[in-house]
Amino acid sequence: MTCAGCSNNPANAADGGLILAVNGADERLQIAVGRATGEGQSGGVSLLAAEEWTVPRQAARFLAPGIEWLLAGLGAKPADVRRIACVTGPGSFTGLRMSLALAEGLAAGTGAQLAGIGHLELLAHEAGQLAPGAVLALVWSRRGQVYAQAFGDGGKALTEPCVVQLAGMVAFLKPLPRPLFLLGGGLRRNLPAFEALAGEDAGLRPLPSLWDAPRPQALLELAACAEYGPGPLIPAYLRASDAEDNIPSIAAGRGLSETEARDILARGSLMLR
Repeated sequence: MTCAGCSNNPANAADGGLILAVNGADERLQIAVGRATGEGQSGGVSLLAAEEWTVPRQAARFLAPGIEWLLAGLGAKPADVRRIACVTGPGSFTGLRMSLALAEGLAAGTGAQLAGIGHLELLAHEAGQLAPGAVLALVWSRRGQVYAQAFGDGGKALTEPCVVQLAGMVAFLKPLPRPLFLLGGGLRRNLPAFEALAGEDAGLRPLPSLWDAPRPQALLELAACAEYGPGPLIPAYLRASDAEDNIPSIAAGRGLSETEARDILARGSLMLR
């Protein structure tokens, strides 16, 4: 556990209680707890404790116990959390479902307010403060494509979050400013393709793996600036899931027609809203 600025009564020291921030959108599951300070450009937040696990497709095993452990280590209870910010995507479908469901369940039980954080904005947040140019955040989607969003000065979004095929990346990159710093898991898992692009375009600057995941402090900074309310949190999937794309073969394997399978999927989606 990373711990900073801890006190015996962190919840009482915070104006309005604790902030809990959760990122389950990628392979590295992140949980951070902080308190608002009311100071600073980022909205003013002090990191109290944080934990990270690289657990692809296993977020459910770590989410609730991890939050309980962090709070207990601070001498706090779930009721001391007054704001919960959760990354809404794009990213891992399973990780997003688990983290968003837990955030909404915890909020329902404690009365905490909810806010969503964009995964691509989070990835670009710190690099945007340091890099002398625009930043392109890239998250792995599936083979041959990535989720992408570009940001300029002050974190201003230059594009909407979108799905980009690697085959169409040259056209996507063309109108963006240079230098353009590239970062994230979408870069790392397609590194040869992006290195080839950078070899032909000197304005493209792939960043090292250090930038593939945000620091807990960045997660809390965006949580402190987020717009809170009663929820619900809406996931930003941006594309159909693999199950939806492969529904004919999945249905056949279960002895269902495609129509029956789609009806079951639709009913399940409504229950999750």
